[in-house]
Amino acid sequence: MAAPASEPPPTERQVCYDHLFANPRFHLALVTLLAITLMFSQLAGNGLPNYDDCYYAQKAKEILQTGDWITLHYNGEPRSDNPPLYMWFVAFSYKIFGISEYAARFPSALLGVATVVLVYFFARWLFGFWAGFFSAFVLTTTLLFVRYARRAMVDTTLSFFVCLALFALVLALQKDRRYFLLWGASISLAVLTKSVLGLFPLVITVIYLLTAKRIKLFLNPYFLLGLLTILLLGGSWYLHQYLTLGQQFIDVHFRWLIIQRGFFLKPEPWYAHLSYFKQLALHYWPWLPVLVFGMARWARRAGRKDENTYLLVLWVGTILLALSLQQSRIGWYMLPIFPAAAIICGATLQELLRERGKLIFTKTCGVLAIVAFLAINATPLQLSPPRETDVRVLAPYVKHFASRGARVTAFRQVPHRLNNVLLFYSDHAAFPIYEGYPELAQALGEPALVLCIVDRSDLETVVESVPGIYVLRKTDRLALISNQPLDTTDVRTW
Repeated sequence: MAAPASEPPPTERQVCYDHLFANPRFHLALVTLLAITLMFSQLAGNGLPNYDDCYYAQKAKEILQTGDWITLHYNGEPRSDNPPLYMWFVAFSYKIFGISEYAARFPSALLGVATVVLVYFFARWLFGFWAGFFSAFVLTTTLLFVRYARRAMVDTTLSFFVCLALFALVLALQKDRRYFLLWGASISLAVLTKSVLGLFPLVITVIYLLTAKRIKLFLNPYFLLGLLTILLLGGSWYLHQYLTLGQQFIDVHFRWLIIQRGFFLKPEPWYAHLSYFKQLALHYWPWLPVLVFGMARWARRAGRKDENTYLLVLWVGTILLALSLQQSRIGWYMLPIFPAAAIICGATLQELLRERGKLIFTKTCGVLAIVAFLAINATPLQLSPPRETDVRVLAPYVKHFASRGARVTAFRQVPHRLNNVLLFYSDHAAFPIYEGYPELAQALGEPALVLCIVDRSDLETVVESVPGIYVLRKTDRLALISNQPLDTTDVRTW
C-alpha cells in the first residue's frame, strides 16, 4: 500500500493567523481599545484650559447661539482668525451631548482614535501588518499626541486630515488615480481646520513628485480635479469671509495671524529655530532612539528608489523645517509629524525584531493595555490636572447675577486669560478691565449692580481704597466683589 501523501506545510500567512498574538484583527482591536482608553477616559471634568480650548469651545457655543455657521463669533463679535471646521465638529457635539467640557473635547479625542486606526492601515499598506500594529501602538503611546488629543484643540484634527491626504496620495500612485479626489478633499478639510498649515500635504506632494521625477502626474485629470477640489472646497470659507468682511478679514487672518504672528514677532537668535528638535529630544520618549535610527537608516535608503520610505522622511522633514522657520513655536504644532514618525518607528521595529520578538512585544502591549485600563478606571489616577479652577468657581456667581442685569468688570487681569474661561463657563465676559484704583472706585460707586474680579493679592488694598464693597466669593487666587450686598444661596455652583 502506498504511503499517504503528507500534507503540505502551512503557509506563513496561515501560521500568523493561527496565533492570536500574530493576528492582524487582534492587533487592530488592541491598539484601538488602548487608544479609546487613553483618549476618552476621564474626558469630562477638571476644566478646559484657558487657551486654546476655552476659546474654540466658546466659538462653537456661539455657533448655536447665533445660528451663523460660516462667520464665527466670540463674545458676540465676528472673528475670522480661525477656519470653522473644528468648531463645526464641536457644535455638532454640543447638539448630541449638550454644552459641556466632554462635548468640547469629544471631536478631538474621536479623531485621535481615528488617526491611530488610519496609521495602522497606512503602515500596513506600505510595509505589512506587523508594521501596521507597531506604528499604531507607537502613536497611541506618544504622550504628546495623546495629551493634545484629549484637548479641545484643532491640531489632532489637522493631523488626521494630513495623514489621510498622504495615504490617499500613496493609494493614488500605487492603486488607482481616482484617490487623488480623496487627496484633494482631505487637503481641503485640513485647510478648513488650520488655514495655511493645512497645505502641508500639498507641499509634500509637489516636492515628492518633482524629486521622484513623476512630473507627468501633474497633468493627470484626477490630480487636476484634486487641485480644483482644494481651490473650491478649501477656499470656499476664505472667499465667503472676504466677501463678508473685506479688508478686515485680510488684515486679521493673513497679515496678523499668519504673517506677523508667524514670522515677525520679535528678533531672535539662530538657535531658536532648533526649538522643535529640542522638544522632540525631550518629549518623544521612549520612541526617540527608534525614530532617529529609522530616519538615519531610511535616509540612506531613500536614494535607492524606495519611494515609501522617502515619502515618510520627506513628510517629517518638510513639516519640521516649515515650523522651525516660524516664530510661533508651540509643542502641539508638531502633531502632524507624529503619524509619519510612528510609521517610521513601526517599520523599523518590524525589521529589527524576529518573529519571537514580535510576539513578545505584542503580549507586552496587551499586558500594558490591561494595566492602563485598570490604572485609569480603578484608581485615583488623574490623566489631566485641574485647570482654571479659580475662574470656574466664580463663574456660577457671575452667570447668576449677570443674567439678572449685573455689569461684570475686572481689576488688573489679563483679558484673554480671564475672559476665555469666564465666557465659556458663565456666558459673560469682564469688561472693562481697570488698572487703577480711582477708575475702579468710580465704577463700583455707580448705583447699578457691578461685579468685579480681582486678585486675592489686591483684595485687601481694594477693600481699603474702595468703600462700600462686598466680597461674594474667594478662591486661592481670585475674589469676586460687588458694590451691593447679594444673597448667594440660590447660586448653583459646579
